[in-house]
This record gives sequence, structure tokens and C-alpha cells, in this order.
Amino acid sequence: MKRTEFYEVAVKSGFYGIETSGLSGKKDNVRKYWEDTFIRVAVRSAIQDLVASREGLRIIDLGSGSGEGYDLLTHIPPSHPVKSSDPFVVREDQIRVYEGVDISPGMVAQGRANYQGKPNVRFMEADLSKGFLRQDEPPYDVYFSSYCSLSHLSQVGLERLSTQLLAHAGKGSIIVYDVYGRCSPEWPGYWNRTAAHPLPYTMAYLLPLEQQDPVKIDWFPVTFWSGEELERTIRRAAVATGKTISVLVRKDRSVLVGRHMDTALFKPQRLQLRTQVNRLFDRGYRGDVEGMRPDVAYLDKERQEHPDAWARIFAYYRQWIAVVDVLEALMQDANDVVKQVIESSEGGLSEELKMLAWLYRNADRFPVSDFWASVMGPQVACVLRNLEYNLPDGIGCGHSLLCVVRVDE
Repeated sequence: MKRTEFYEVAVKSGFYGIETSGLSGKKDNVRKYWEDTFIRVAVRSAIQDLVASREGLRIIDLGSGSGEGYDLLTHIPPSHPVKSSDPFVVREDQIRVYEGVDISPGMVAQGRANYQGKPNVRFMEADLSKGFLRQDEPPYDVYFSSYCSLSHLSQVGLERLSTQLLAHAGKGSIIVYDVYGRCSPEWPGYWNRTAAHPLPYTMAYLLPLEQQDPVKIDWFPVTFWSGEELERTIRRAAVATGKTISVLVRKDRSVLVGRHMDTALFKPQRLQLRTQVNRLFDRGYRGDVEGMRPDVAYLDKERQEHPDAWARIFAYYRQWIAVVDVLEALMQDANDVVKQVIESSEGGLSEELKMLAWLYRNADRFPVSDFWASVMGPQVACVLRNLEYNLPDGIGCGHSLLCVVRVDE
């Protein structure tokens, strides 16, 4: 073999291309370290119960794309990682069947290519608006959906699908819903609408800024939900099937870091919050807290008509600002301000702020070349994520509304 032959092969295989950063794109840092983590933690308890009570899991992924749900479900961290001998709640060999269902032939083909060699993984092309087409299969343990695939159904369509899923499910099965939240700060113009009428949506956030022309981009109809609307729809479906259900989780995800916080396609200005949090998570990016104080005054007009959504968003916003206040005070050695902000905070927020202050003041204990990029920034982002996760039951004020339902009998 020539001295350079190995390198020539490696170059042709793409190993020496420019590595893409997590600062943008479909799988940016917020997607990987905030949203994926949020979903995994939300379903963890229910999945743990299934793993403990069953010999392997049967999973169907509704709107699976190319099978990203498989990666989500096989990388759920244990509740007590120090005490656990397994790195994840579900091992791959504990999945009897994973079936991905998607309307896109290209997605189905890509899924089959991604998981070739795994005989327990299969994909099929199907349109969920026409109903659940796997009635001939035994009940699944997990009916899974992520990243708002089910928002492509109308309210009537989702209720019909839910009725079919509940009729098919066995005792103890769980159904995971993930839909667009209607009262997100991303699209205040939609707050006065209802789930009865689909509304225009776009994924133009993936395009460069100069290409985000609302006239030229692609728009498609999706359904936006409040927490009450979604739960009522699911409970009506349960009554229709005679099934008893428990709503285990109802969470608002990506309240201030949704994709369209960084666009002006639904609101007056770009806030760039997702960009800033992407930088916090990036271990190679020397970031700061510039741009972390969003101007959300454009939501003030919603305060009277939507007091619950407004109050929830601003309660989280105040926690967010408290984190930024402490960081700026630490950077300025303003210890009196740090003390005042911590003492005026309550419960979990106070403890998180104390932890951040300790980290910052003990930077020398961490043998890293850039303490901010490697330790402080990522931890700040995790605090903001965890504060969001610990908000009360979701009401539809995030980019996504996540709901986990268990069939009791």
C-alpha cells in the first residue's frame, strides 16, 4: 500500500470534510441537547415501567421520518445513572419490534437504509390522515410520535386516529403525542384561533436569512393546540372506545427557544434566542450572554385575552432573566447583586443560581482550556432547559406540546 493510499480513501469517504457546527441546521445544539433530552426525560418514567414489566417492547413510530424515534428511545438516560449498570433505559436488544410509519417514500427508503441489518426494525409508507393501518398487528407497547408529526392531522383526524390507537392498544400501553402549541411566543397571531382550523406553517427557519422571504417560501397547513384542547380530544377518544386512560405528562417544550423565535415570519422581530443558546451549548464556542435578554413586549397585547398563557410565558421569562442577571453580576464581580438575585428567587431557581455561582467562582478547579465554552456555557443552557421542564402542566405556550398517555384498562 502506498503511503498516502489510506488517506486518499479516507478523503473520498468524507472523513476530512469540514465538520458542521451545532450552531444551526436541523440538528443544531438546541435540538440535540435541549429538545431531544426534554423528550427523553418526559417519556422516561413510563418507558421504565414498561421495561420492568414486559419481555421486550413493541414500538410503532407515527410520522417516523427516517427513524429518529429509534435513536430517541434507545438513548433515554436512567433516572439514577450512578446506580444504574446500564447506560440507557432501553437496550436495543430489548426492542422486539420498532416500526416506523411515514407518508414520505423518501423517508421510508432512508429509514430502511439507516437501519439495514436490524431485523427488528422496519418501515412502511402510510398516510395517518387515513387512519391507523396496522390493526392486523398485535398491540404495541409504545405508540410514539415526536417533533409535531401529529400536527399534520386536523383536529377531527387526530381524534379519529386516537380512537383507533386506543382501541388497538393493550393495558399498560402508552401513547406519546407531540403537537404544535398554539400560544407560543413565536406566533402571537395564532393565539385567538382554535384547533378546529389548521393554519399556515413553514420550515423556512432552515434557510439562510436572505432566503426567508414569506412570499417565496413554502407554507403548509398544520394544527396548533392548547393543552386543554389536546387532552379533551384524547379523552373523547377514550370514551368512544370504553378505555380508561391516565395523562402522565403534559409539557410545553421550547417556550423561548422555538425555531421561529429566530425568524420574523410570524412576529415583528427576530429575537435570536435559539442562536444564543446554541452558542451556550457549543463546547468550542467562546460565548457570552449578549442577546440573552429578549424583548417580548410584543406579547403585552395578549395579556388580557390570554392571561394564562401570558402568565406562564412571563413566569419562565423572569426565571430566564434571573439566570442572565446572575451571570452578568458574576462577570462584573458584583457579589452583592448575585446575593440579592439568589435571595429573591424561590425554590429550584434559587438552587440553580447558587450552583451557577459556585461553578463560576471555582473555575480554576476545572482543567480545561476554556472554562466558559467547556463548562459554564453548557451548564447555563442546561439550567434554562431544566427550568422549562419543571414548569407546571403544559398549556400550549411552547413550540411543542408534549403529552404522554397510559391505557389503564
